[in-house]
Amino acid sequence: MTHQEQEPIRQKKRATADVTTTSAYEILTSRTRKRLRKRPTEDPPALRGAQAQRTRKEQRRRTVEEAVPCLRDALTGSAETFHVTVAEAGKVTMEVPREALAVLVETMALIASGSSVEVIAKSMELSTIQAAKALGVSRPHLVKLLDKGAIEYRMVGTHRRVDVASLEGYRRREQYEQAQRRRAAVASAIGSTEAEGLRVSADTTTDLDAYARGELDAAALRARALARYTRKAAE
Repeated sequence: MTHQEQEPIRQKKRATADVTTTSAYEILTSRTRKRLRKRPTEDPPALRGAQAQRTRKEQRRRTVEEAVPCLRDALTGSAETFHVTVAEAGKVTMEVPREALAVLVETMALIASGSSVEVIAKSMELSTIQAAKALGVSRPHLVKLLDKGAIEYRMVGTHRRVDVASLEGYRRREQYEQAQRRRAAVASAIGSTEAEGLRVSADTTTDLDAYARGELDAAALRARALARYTRKAAE
C-alpha cells in the first residue's frame, strides 16, 4: 500500500481517537459534576446554628460566673433589700429582698456548675422520688439517708413524705462539708506547689478560690488549667 493510500486511514483513526477522547472527557466531566453536587458544604446552616448556640451558652455561663462573686459580696453587707435593674425590660429597677437575692445567687452558682435547678417551697412535703430528684441522688440512696435519720420524714399510710426543711438542712450540711473538703484540697495543692519552689499564678489562684466556693467543679477546674497551659505553650 502506497503512502497516498495510507494517509486517509491515518486521518480516519485520528478522528476516531478524537471522538473517543471527547466522549471520555464528557463522561468524566459529567461524573465530576455529580460528585460536586453530592459533596456537602463544609459549614451547613444546621452546623453553624449549633455552633452559635454553643457560643451563646458559653457566654451566658461566663457571665453568670462573673456575676456570682459580685452578688455574694453584696450579701455580706447588712442591707435587707437590694436594687436590681433589668436592662431587657427597659432598665426597670426593682427592690429584691435579701432572701430572694440569696436564692438567686445560689441558683446562678448551680447553673454555672452545670447543675439543674428546681425551686421548692419549704412548706411542701415531697415523695421519696421528688426528694431524691431535688437532692440529685438516687431513690435507694435517699431511703438510706431517711433510715439513718439524716433527713426527717413522716409516714402517710404506707408512703414516706419528706420534710422539705429537713431536706434543705441536710443539703446545707453537705455543702458546708464539701466546701471544707474543697478548701483543704486547695490549701494542700498550693502548699505542695510552693514546697517544690514553684509559684501559683494569679489566674490559677482565682480558679482555685472559685472551686473552693463551689462555683467550679473539678472538671471545669481541670479544663481551665489545661486551656491555660495549652495557650502558654502555643505562645
